[in-house]
Amino acid sequence: MRKLFLLFGVCAIVSGGSLHAQLSKGGLPLSFQDKTIYNSMPVATYANPDWDAFLQQEKEQTGTNHPLQVALLTGTDFGFPQSGQLITLDNGQKIWRGKIQISGAPAIGLLYDRFFLPKGVRMFLSNANQKQVMGAFDHSNNIEDGVFSSDAIQGDVITVELNIDANVDLNNIKLHIDKAMVFHRAIEHLKLYSISGDQPLDQIDAQLNGRSSVCNINAICPQGTGYGNNRTATVQIIHSDGSACSGTLVNNTGNTTASCKPYILTASHCNQSGSEDANNPFNQYLVRFNFENSACTGGAAATTSHTLQGVRKVARSAYSSATPADQTKGDFMLYELLQNIPTAAGATLSGWNNSPSIANSYTAPKKFIGFHHPYGDNKKLSTTQAMQSADVGASGSHWEILWNEGYAAPGSSGSGLFNADGVLVGIASVAGEYQPPASCKVDAFGATVYAMDAVYYSKFAYDWDYSVDGAATTRKLKPWLDPANTGATTVATVKSDCSAANTTSVNTVSRDLSDNISVYPNPATGYHVQLQYNLQAATNLSITLYDVTGKAVYQAEVLKAQSGMKKLDVSSLPNGIYLVKVAAEDGFATKKIMIQR
Repeated sequence: MRKLFLLFGVCAIVSGGSLHAQLSKGGLPLSFQDKTIYNSMPVATYANPDWDAFLQQEKEQTGTNHPLQVALLTGTDFGFPQSGQLITLDNGQKIWRGKIQISGAPAIGLLYDRFFLPKGVRMFLSNANQKQVMGAFDHSNNIEDGVFSSDAIQGDVITVELNIDANVDLNNIKLHIDKAMVFHRAIEHLKLYSISGDQPLDQIDAQLNGRSSVCNINAICPQGTGYGNNRTATVQIIHSDGSACSGTLVNNTGNTTASCKPYILTASHCNQSGSEDANNPFNQYLVRFNFENSACTGGAAATTSHTLQGVRKVARSAYSSATPADQTKGDFMLYELLQNIPTAAGATLSGWNNSPSIANSYTAPKKFIGFHHPYGDNKKLSTTQAMQSADVGASGSHWEILWNEGYAAPGSSGSGLFNADGVLVGIASVAGEYQPPASCKVDAFGATVYAMDAVYYSKFAYDWDYSVDGAATTRKLKPWLDPANTGATTVATVKSDCSAANTTSVNTVSRDLSDNISVYPNPATGYHVQLQYNLQAATNLSITLYDVTGKAVYQAEVLKAQSGMKKLDVSSLPNGIYLVKVAAEDGFATKKIMIQR
């Protein structure tokens, strides 16, 4: 029996000879829309955990089982109203703002131990250079547990802003942040918001990759053609302790378009505590959809991401951090999302096959394929044509895969193994290095990294009616994924609203995007103006400037825009009044500006 290690940790080489944008309402803060509103803000400063010391500790733990950390926690005490400044506008609206600073942090996520926003209150987060805006969060983000979490904001300063309608009772606002996550990994998508001199973002190379092997393959690449539904079903899970795993959105036999319940399947070992608590700490987990590069190669295409907050644990195999990896039997964790998946995320719920007897080899172009987040990086893929049954802790408990292309690494744990029919048959559990070439065991900067080609997946069929940890429904998958006890062996992949996955029709509504777009300075006294946007979902923007006669005098576009800025060159335009029209796939906005040099 080869010695194996849990996939999320730093893993030793397997002996044997040849053997990684939070979903919200969009829009821009009131302070951005009226650039004249600037006042000094209180700044709350907190300690930056020693990442270098952690890396040294991580290096010394080679061969031990521990989670892949993408962020370290630091304590905070930041809340409304004491930590910010309150301004009342002429129309009775209020703006409350305060800053959190963690000097030297590459990116910061926030954990809220008290969170309740009444109707009429919108929260925005932004980085120091105001290129990144997250929000608006509002009453629809409230959950019963009264907590919240927000994904990474680039840089070492976050501005927290509340826009409060005139009729809101301030006593009803509950907002307190007791911890911050200082991110060092899984933040490639933030490169676009950085500026020269900012803290480096996890050694990002020209393809926006982080620490994973140079031989890894972006999920969008041609090797994944025909398996797009498996790619969109794969998510990254950021735990409230700053560690990360991969997971798969899964369908169940009780789902209909009228009653649709998305579950996430991942590995039990991803939660080190072995906790059986239904909420804590799961209610502050972050689930990232589409954390992937939109191009196969090259650095022009940014890594995209959508995020939901909070899950509920419904079932898991028992886990103890003291259990050696090679004694791991079933390795599954099933979550239910606390929020609905928006259509804009484009997610799917994977089908599955629970039969213990399935084909274990294919002839090209058929393949086994896995999508995952090695080292917390943007989504990658791995493929092979064969697998075999393996004994890990129990007879026939796992599928053994030797990847032909693409490699797993810490952070790939919990990801799915899909067969040629595009259905889930396994959950990434333990792994090691068999015989990857030395040229693949480095990242883009030459640092040594793991490129694990031997991966053992906990069999979906073995975990289906799992009996190792007792008969409770919380110890097996069957009661949740076949709630009506139909006896189904397989179920199809569907969209996140449980409609047919092959449906292509899209209903679009033209929306007013005025609150999502800002153009400044106004009047413009120089040769450029800035167009700032914060949209609910990524879309293509077409920008046209018209003069007073209605003639188009300037045009530009931004592809796959969601949150950011576009500099407009107006140097050739004479002084005067112009109309800026911004058209998106589902709406438009018009802004009037004056050029006055």
